[in-house]
Amino acid sequence: MAGPAIRTLELARTLSRHCEVTIAAPGPSDVGDVPVELLDTGLLEFEPLLAALRRHDVVVAQRLPPQLLMYVARLPVRLVADLYNPQMIEVLEAGSDRSSWRRSRRSVLGQLAVADLVLCASEKQRDLWLGAMAVEGLVDPDRYRADPTFRRYVDVVPFGVPEGEPAASGPVMKGVWDGIEPDDRVLLWAGGIWRWLDALTPIRALERLRADGRRVHLVFLGTERPAVQPGGIPTTAEQAIAFARERGLEGSGVHFNRGWVAYSERGAFLREADIGVSAHPDHLEARFSFRTRVLDHLWAGLPSVVSRGDAVGDSVEREGLGHAVAPGDDAGFAAACAGLLDDDVAHAAVSERALDAARSLRWSEVARPLVEFCLSHHELPRSQPSRALLGRATLGQYPDVLRAVRRDRGLGEMARRVPRHLGRALRHRP
Repeated sequence: MAGPAIRTLELARTLSRHCEVTIAAPGPSDVGDVPVELLDTGLLEFEPLLAALRRHDVVVAQRLPPQLLMYVARLPVRLVADLYNPQMIEVLEAGSDRSSWRRSRRSVLGQLAVADLVLCASEKQRDLWLGAMAVEGLVDPDRYRADPTFRRYVDVVPFGVPEGEPAASGPVMKGVWDGIEPDDRVLLWAGGIWRWLDALTPIRALERLRADGRRVHLVFLGTERPAVQPGGIPTTAEQAIAFARERGLEGSGVHFNRGWVAYSERGAFLREADIGVSAHPDHLEARFSFRTRVLDHLWAGLPSVVSRGDAVGDSVEREGLGHAVAPGDDAGFAAACAGLLDDDVAHAAVSERALDAARSLRWSEVARPLVEFCLSHHELPRSQPSRALLGRATLGQYPDVLRAVRRDRGLGEMARRVPRHLGRALRHRP
């Protein structure tokens, strides 16, 4: 699983201790040992999602189709908009076209217009959503008088870590992967190589470390996103592989797992690594991001070397969980890694602080605002949706949608879509 699916499953696991929970996810999906009902359905399957909305008290969604938000506004169901991933900023860095950015923006505005509670992953993100809501008139006098802190309406539920420790197993990298000897040191990049990240700075840093005589390797755990349609996810894995090959490091100092490590198996890689690394350029996506894989470093007691500027990097620096360096500074990145690799006492102290930090980030702890809302939602006054904002967010999508249909499927298909949407609206009037 990638981050969005991990968050869905782990929040559902926590909520299932208090509530009856259904996960809606594209098939084929598997919830493992989590005691929830599984609904095999994707975002485009309107009828099953609407039926699910009508039989539940609360819906928690990272995204809902704009058409469905019209029904959420009129049904008794409460909406928790889980906006931990600011998609309208991410699509800018993903290189999407302007119509994709507009659709993403309208999707977010629609959820803000209807949500009873907005969740985010950090105080930086909370400021982002409060600012957006204030400009759109959603920080109004009635809500402010009810709760001047506005925590009742926008709260922080960061990414979390599992309750137990990473599972122990035999060697998975050292002495197993070609070129990595049992006594070598490993820097671990624990997630995917997405377009908004910077894989080249750690590779350059690795080259510096090896030039100084250290037997150290850099391992990337994933090059392909686990998704129903992985081709649609912007990745720079091939560029990183080509760069490592040009430097003569591929397979000898830099190693790429072609594919993805299963969620249940990642703990063995984290336990075996010496330092967890993550890097990004200096851009807006980084400022409002929440680097979820760095939390896995903490879960395994792994010191981190990361780029400065995002919420997680700020925590690494502030709490002594490793080192945060300026974006693009490969010399600083190498020096930070060397300091941890060459000083066992410092490494052990950082590792202990990382484990302490992880205890406060267990899913059962970080999910408390969501659990409390689900258990007490019937005692709270319903949010009054902004009809004007919702109308702009939903009806405003149709020109872009119809243009895309005409471009990809022709004028005939576009003509067929219009009565279909009208018929659906008539059939499902709340």
